[in-house]
Amino acid sequence: MSRRRIPCFDEPPTLSRRDFLQGSGALLGSCLLAPAGMAWAASPILALDFRGSIPSGVSYRRASPASLADGAQLRTLPPNTPRFPLRQGKPLGLLIEGAASNLIANAARPDRPGWSAGGGVIVAAGTDLAPDGSGGAYRIVRPEPKSGSQCEVTVSNAPSGDFAAASVWLRSTAGSGKWRLRLLDFTTYNNVSAVVEVGPEWRRYSLALNLQARDIGAKRFAVLWNEPIAAATAAPAIYALKPATPYLSWRTPLTLGSVLMWGAQYEVGNEASSFIATTGSAGQRAADEVTIPAAPLNASAGRLTIVLPNGGRRGGVILDAHGDGGGLRLAYSNSGWIVAQVGRVVLAGFGDVTADPVIRLEWSAAGVQLFTGATPESLTLQAAVKTNPLPLACGSLARLGMLADGQRPLGRVLAQLTLSGEVATVAQAVRPNFTPAPYRLVFGDDFDDPDLTRINENATGGRPGAPAWRSRYRHERRTAINQEKQIYMDPQFAGTARQPLRVQPFAIRDGILQIRAERADPVAVSPFVWNRAYTSGCITSELTHWQTYGYFEMRARLPRGKGFWPAFWLLPKRATWPPEVDVFEASGTRPYAIKHGVIEKPRSATTPGGMWIEQIIDISDGFHIYGMEWSRDNIVYFIDGKKSFEYGPHGIHEDMYLLANLALGSHDPNWIPDPDPTTPFPGMYEIDYIRAYQRGAS
Repeated sequence: MSRRRIPCFDEPPTLSRRDFLQGSGALLGSCLLAPAGMAWAASPILALDFRGSIPSGVSYRRASPASLADGAQLRTLPPNTPRFPLRQGKPLGLLIEGAASNLIANAARPDRPGWSAGGGVIVAAGTDLAPDGSGGAYRIVRPEPKSGSQCEVTVSNAPSGDFAAASVWLRSTAGSGKWRLRLLDFTTYNNVSAVVEVGPEWRRYSLALNLQARDIGAKRFAVLWNEPIAAATAAPAIYALKPATPYLSWRTPLTLGSVLMWGAQYEVGNEASSFIATTGSAGQRAADEVTIPAAPLNASAGRLTIVLPNGGRRGGVILDAHGDGGGLRLAYSNSGWIVAQVGRVVLAGFGDVTADPVIRLEWSAAGVQLFTGATPESLTLQAAVKTNPLPLACGSLARLGMLADGQRPLGRVLAQLTLSGEVATVAQAVRPNFTPAPYRLVFGDDFDDPDLTRINENATGGRPGAPAWRSRYRHERRTAINQEKQIYMDPQFAGTARQPLRVQPFAIRDGILQIRAERADPVAVSPFVWNRAYTSGCITSELTHWQTYGYFEMRARLPRGKGFWPAFWLLPKRATWPPEVDVFEASGTRPYAIKHGVIEKPRSATTPGGMWIEQIIDISDGFHIYGMEWSRDNIVYFIDGKKSFEYGPHGIHEDMYLLANLALGSHDPNWIPDPDPTTPFPGMYEIDYIRAYQRGAS
């Protein structure tokens, strides 16, 4: 494997996939530990402690009021008042939040227009106080028992984004129980639901909807799914949240009590921020601005340690000091990987480490390395590169908690920041090996050989370490399946022309195979490929490798954008369909989802034939590892070493070959819509390697 293209990784260690999965969270991404004696310097260049106060030299500003929950009590704080959450009565550190909006009008007054109570009415809860100490708690009342009513609010002015988050405060007046919330797009019915445990203390519950490009309708947040819990009498029946199981009957005695609600909120983002009060219109909260002098960060050698007691946040920025201009930035990817930009060097870890409370970044002329872990004395190396990042140009101020534009907030508690000049020797990071121990490699391509002539019509020209691939499906290129809009090309394909069209959808750069989707030239190409509007590529091992059972793995980065449909899958050697095994399919309009699936006829499994796996990774923010283990009984799927889906028992017991392709458009616009002028061409399906393993000794 080429070391040029992935400076933060070297060859895989011997750690097996199952050992890796059984390890602690601190092992995620590496197995190389920092020495236990590695401690902070005695005289740090910069030492800031945010546990209970703003340190000297730090600037804190917030233009609007904000809220802070201490246990079940919500306190409203005036502008420019910092928030110090407590744990066991002691301040954890400074809470830093970004700009946010509560898009639900009348959030604290659900008896006002905009809310629906399923034919009933919403009334104040009397003497029961809301989390902010006001008398603003509410419940639903209906004059007669009726099953299936609900309390919900419609948000008509919801802007677009990758995620939408909704939240509400709930409290049970008698005991605890499991209840259900739901958020959906009313046009497409794309939705997410959550079963929550509601107890006798006020608690805020939230859920996030993974938005698709087609979700442009009004959003509905079903705050209460309800069943009557009063006896069938002439007295009004009180409706509470509908439990997941068992459903309450209207004959249930009144002594079971009720569930109270307060403070619903809807906003753009993958997590709900702290509550924003609204009175008749959408409320706003300005971003916190926390800055420190950036001059110390220009040091030629530095060890920066940051403590986040509650961990980090996907997509959040921990520190930014002119990161785009040769300075320093420390952040998380949308998949939760730790990412650092130091001068001319960018490096990223592997695996979601947002649960780790300690982050350490070290740099010198010898290179850059990045650690995370539970304590400063016990850290795991996540990434390292032996490249000189100097000089640094961090500017005059460094902002903590988000980028300077305030668009990617951390939304977490910062306890400590320490910078010293002490730097350890730059180590060598390793990528975990997820291959099951009993398996041996029988076929693979790391794409270190840049020769593209081995990808052709008849899969000729292969050699050890660089196998040949067929550049089309088993049927003719002009045959369209699933109403796809592309045609698969290679440079020798002529279509209806008298000579090859010389369209090359493949490239190998720094050990990465690129399959590129483009708009077809309307004069030089499209008329000769049956007027197809797009060209793309596929590779198959149909003529070079097939096997029954095994472990299959790909490391790849997938494209975002309307119309893109990358896949890695298996088909039978005999010319028939089904069966089909999809290691993954992805949609450019659903970058936070991966689909696994199996098609067989007759179907023998007792589990669903396929499933979209949501909100584990961002398919486009880095090279993720997709694995599939096919045994006699089950087919098990993995994303970055974590089990994501299992299918079985199955009836697929024959030789199958591998395919990787980038399609455009489909027969189902709700899943894979056709490309349009917004599609960011060229679409790039980047593959680091493809490998196939079988059980047994070599």
